[in-house]
Amino acid sequence: MPAESLSLRPFRAEDAQRVTDLVTSPGVLKYLALPTPYKLEHAQDFINRCITQHLPHFGVWVNGELTGCIGLGNPPGGDAAIQMAGYWYGAAYHGKGIATRAMQQFLPLLPALAPQCSSIVAFTHCENIASQRVLEKNGFTCNGKITEYNGKQLPFSAAYQFTRSMRDIINHTFTLKPWEPADTATLHHLISPVEITSNLLIPTPYQLHHAQEFIQDTTSKPCCRYAICANGNIVGGIGAEYTAAANGDQDIKIGYWLGTAYRGRGYATAAVKLMLQLIPLLMPEHNTIYARELKHNTAGAKVLENCGFSCTAKIAYDTGADTPAEVYHFEYRNA
Repeated sequence: MPAESLSLRPFRAEDAQRVTDLVTSPGVLKYLALPTPYKLEHAQDFINRCITQHLPHFGVWVNGELTGCIGLGNPPGGDAAIQMAGYWYGAAYHGKGIATRAMQQFLPLLPALAPQCSSIVAFTHCENIASQRVLEKNGFTCNGKITEYNGKQLPFSAAYQFTRSMRDIINHTFTLKPWEPADTATLHHLISPVEITSNLLIPTPYQLHHAQEFIQDTTSKPCCRYAICANGNIVGGIGAEYTAAANGDQDIKIGYWLGTAYRGRGYATAAVKLMLQLIPLLMPEHNTIYARELKHNTAGAKVLENCGFSCTAKIAYDTGADTPAEVYHFEYRNA
């Protein structure tokens, strides 16, 4: 089964019957702390909470079929600095490598989904050897067998506890992470070349105080601006912001850039695809997702097309210069 056939997306109301069928397939409930018997109304309630509370839970789709679930939640006892990863799959999809690949796709989303989190914890039933292997293959460390966590009894008589630090995830995956004041010098170094600033329509020359102001603004209010990180190294930036739509709704505009040394490696395409996975949870109320590229930036246009965007218009953008810049307007067609 090819890796590209697997995707994560938030649940929809129409998934409830499928979730019920998967959870009640042979042997699945044995390892889950869910109501037994599990009924359609349980699945409907779960999906409704996912939608209304914007919970970081995803359906795992393979070749167009919903196969299971992966998500993030609070561990027993609650701790803002620690989040708990969990997952399950229908019996027909066990032993096919789906859980391992889904976790590989899920981990890069975590620095953005849980920015205050320093560590991810997971618990497996002691008999669930396959689940333990999934975690080990994805860089988690087994901390041994436990019966309670934070003074709270586990749903099983005993379980194995696995952990992985958020820093380790950032250092060993391609991911998006929140900007921090310590990133100021790196941001300035990467973005200040004129060939980058000219494509972004930002101040030229781009000085250190511009980077300081950007990061201060980013960290002082809720927003979706992230450093693009490849194995712990910042290689660029990406962001999404609400804009007013013509019909009075809210649209979302995506923008991104890469340092000159990191172009041509597929990083921009990977970053945009990660952002598109995050938007339904972090910015759910929107009409259209769009992006704009200057006419001469053909590489940027190609990135958007590879991510499911289509060019819908050419517009004139006022940059303050004598002649407006020609800009192509792209809209996301797979939303």
